[in-house]
Order: sequence, then structure tokens, then C-alpha cells
Amino acid sequence: MNRRWIVLIPALALTLLLSTTVQADDSDPALISINVENGAYTNDTIIFSGIIEDDIKPTQSFWRVSKDGTTFGGGELYENLEEISSTSNRNQWKWSFSLSISETGECACYVSIHTIDENSNEVIEQRVIFMVSENTSGLIGFILEEDISGNFIDSSMDFKGWVGSYPEGSVTIEIVTSITQGLIEASRFPQPSTCTPTSITADTETFTNGEFEFEFDISSKLDGWLKIDLISCSSSLSFLEGSIYEFSFRVNNEPPSVKISGIDFAIEDDTWHIFDASLTEDPYWGRTDMYYVWTLYRTSHSGFSPIDIKMGDDITSYSISGEKSGNYSLSLTVYDKGGQFSERIVNFDIANTVPIILLEIDGESVTNGQEIKLTNPSDTILDATGSSDSVNDKPGLRCVWLLDNVPLYEGCNRSFSWDEYQGEDYRAELTLEVIDDDGEYSTMNVILIHPNEVQALPIVLIVPAISLIFLIYATINRFKSNNELEIPKWKS
Repeated sequence: MNRRWIVLIPALALTLLLSTTVQADDSDPALISINVENGAYTNDTIIFSGIIEDDIKPTQSFWRVSKDGTTFGGGELYENLEEISSTSNRNQWKWSFSLSISETGECACYVSIHTIDENSNEVIEQRVIFMVSENTSGLIGFILEEDISGNFIDSSMDFKGWVGSYPEGSVTIEIVTSITQGLIEASRFPQPSTCTPTSITADTETFTNGEFEFEFDISSKLDGWLKIDLISCSSSLSFLEGSIYEFSFRVNNEPPSVKISGIDFAIEDDTWHIFDASLTEDPYWGRTDMYYVWTLYRTSHSGFSPIDIKMGDDITSYSISGEKSGNYSLSLTVYDKGGQFSERIVNFDIANTVPIILLEIDGESVTNGQEIKLTNPSDTILDATGSSDSVNDKPGLRCVWLLDNVPLYEGCNRSFSWDEYQGEDYRAELTLEVIDDDGEYSTMNVILIHPNEVQALPIVLIVPAISLIFLIYATINRFKSNNELEIPKWKS
């Protein structure tokens, strides 16, 4: 029997060369190298060999061979793994086996090497080869690099893999889409398909034997489950045998619609205000399985430096205490499982309440501008503890006392002695400032009068008094004058 072999490129050597420059850690998966390249063909036997690299020896290692979508053969590798001198910082084991056409028959055969570690993590490396005879009319080999079944995908999707034919020629990959109702998982290897001229559409890509990569635009597709058929055929249809992958994924072109309800204004107090985003939803995929990022800014005090960030799955509400006044901005960014996101910003204000002063002097309530004559100037009780504010601010109210604009005391309940006042008069202006924790304040002014003050006669009384004195004086003088001017009478 005649043999025909293609030259096998030593991928093993390249893999080992690269592995010496890469530092692995305990979380790195196993590496599998295979000496046979995709598209190799023979009419007799192919010897497969390679290396498995990992931190510890895998708990299982085996190989399988499939054709026409069905696994029909294989064997164990674990017992035959032979440890070798490693070229990296992990252990390495070599393996080998042979596969002959007498075992497979004519086929595009898919050979896979499997390892399973102690944590049940499985790593698979695969090749497609052609087992041929003198009468082989044509075979298609087709491998997808990544299984995207069930993934959320927006805008476009990338396909990578290997495609080729025997005899070697150009191959067309046709993309057919249709709406479906749920998950269709892709098989590990393609299923056989019959190629017809009518299957060639505008959505096609053509390649020669080898690796392929192309992008498929789905930006015009509506959100929902979409089925994809990838059909590989000979470009010339010189033979009708083809291969097909069928699977579905989730089109996710639309971002979530963010909806928030909450306050836009409130008075400062100890109430908790809730912003509710439970009506946020993805237009097709619903309200669950979304990731929320809440970011709070107190723009009046901290600008756009965040003062709080809260994030996590399905966190549909955010609460803020009303204890601190200011201008706020609350941002909510919502991500769906496919990475699409939307942002909504709400602005709101929490207004501060100015303190209300209640002042008592020696137990008597006083009002702004009132004059108070002290009864006990050496020990006058100044009490502003009855002053009020919002519930959260009241415990922290500060009182500052000034006498004739000179700071005197701090504290809302004080005792005042006139002896401490150095003024020359028996009057003084007392100013009280009540300040909350936001710096807002109210003031009250009263006049304190010492009991020893001698009151001057008011001007309104002085003028009439002078006038009265002058009138009395004038009347008396006139009376005297009249007596002096009387004509004397002669005695008869």
C-alpha cells in the first residue's frame, strides 16, 4: 500500500519554547501540546505524541476520536504518562499513541486529548485529520475555537478556528440565522451536512486550508435567542460532503432601561430617604441578573469626589440619611450579563433648618431687642438650652455669648456676673449666637441694665417742666408787678 504523508510541523517545540518564558501559578490550567497539525492526512497510520504540563500529575488523561459527529474510539493515557525533565517551572509528562485507517476508515477524524485534575477541571486539545484512501473524493474538516452557546453578545461576534478540505481547496463558511426560543448547545465536533448550491447566500466567508477568523454583524438583530448555523462546504461544490455547527446565543444589543424614584428635596432631619430602582429592566431579558453601581456625590461640599459607592448584584435600592444638608448627585449605572449598561443621575437637595432661639434670663423668657433690668447682677442665669433645631442637629447646638460684641462665653447655660463686665456704663448689649453642625446660626440681642443705673429725666418731660416753672415764675412776677403799680389813695 502506498503512503502519502504531509510534513508535520513541530508545534511541540514551539510550545515548549514559549513555556520557558511564561511563569505559571497554581491557578493556571494544564497545557497540552500535540505534534500533529490540523489537516494532516494519511492512508495508513499517524503517530500522535506530545506533552502535558501541570503542577501535579492529572488524575485522569485519555484520548478520543470522532467522525460524523460521533465518538467511536480512543484510549487511556494516564498509565503511560512518563515524567520528563521540565523546561518550565511546572512538571511535564510525555505521551503518545497511534491511529490507523484500519481503525477509523475513511474520514475527517477529530482527535482530542483530555486531562482532568484533582479539582475536576478538564482541559481539551483537539486536531482534525484526514484518513484517506485512493478513492477519497472529498472531506471537510471544521473546528471552532470557542463555544459561545448561550452567551450574551452585542453588535458583532467573532468566529475563530480551523477549516480545510481534502483534496486541498478553498472552503466556504455559510452563516444562517433564525429566531429560536432557548438554548441550543453546540456539539464539540461538527455534524455532517450535505452542501447544495441553494445554500450559498450573501452571508458567506471563503478560506483556504488553515486557521480562519471573521466577524459577523448582529447590530441590526433584535434582542432574544438567535440560532446560528455555520456550514462549511467546498467552494466549488466539487463534492457535497460538508460540516455544520448549530447553536444559539443571546442577542443583547439593547442596554438596560434605568428607572429611579426618590426625593428631589427634603428638610434636614433623621429620616432615611430611599431611592428605588426596582423597575429598572432589560428590554428583553427582564429585571434580574443585573449588576448595580450606586455612586453618591455631595456636590455642595465635596464636588464630584464620591462620598459613597455601593455595588452588587440586583441591589435595586439606595438609602441616604437626611441628617446632613447639602446638594447631592446620585448616579446609578446598571450592567446586564452581557456587559451592556446604562446610567441615570438624579440630583436632590437636603435643606438645613436654621436654629430657633429660646432665651431665658433668670428664668424669664425674653425676646429680641428687649431691655432687661437685672435683679441679681452678680449671678445672672443665662439659659438657651430650650433653643430648637431639626432632630439630628439639636444635640449638637453650640451657643456663643458676646457682650458689646466682645466674646464672653460658650455654652448654652451660663452664669453671668456684672463684675466681669468692664464697661463704664450700667448698660450692655448681650448677643447670643446659636450655631448648628452645618455652620448655620441664629442671633438674638438684648440690653442688660444694672440695677444701680440712675435714669436721667427724659427730654419729653424736661421741656414741659421748664415751661411750667417759667410759667409759675412769670405769674408770680406779674402779681408782684401789679401790686407795685397800684395808684395810692389820699386820705380825706
